[in-house]
Amino acid sequence: MLARVATFHSLPQDLDDGAVDLLRDTIKAVPGYVAGFHLRDPRTSKALSVTVFEDHAAVERAREAMSRRPDDRKVGIEPDDVEFFDAFAF
Repeated sequence: MLARVATFHSLPQDLDDGAVDLLRDTIKAVPGYVAGFHLRDPRTSKALSVTVFEDHAAVERAREAMSRRPDDRKVGIEPDDVEFFDAFAF
């Protein structure tokens, strides 16, 4: 499995909930999606987006699916850093 960890050093307070829901639904519908979590520190607004996929092909399918969302329904922020890790269930 492969984990994608995106870091946002300061997440805006006024995110569009509908756009965030669409983002989550889009990723969850991708074949090969395993799990996902959005983490946020309320004191600093630093946030992590952690998604786990079966393999590299699933990550690519997620990228393609995300690019097909209508521009007016995108969250509109980009991560400051993105890292990939081998993932092992426990």
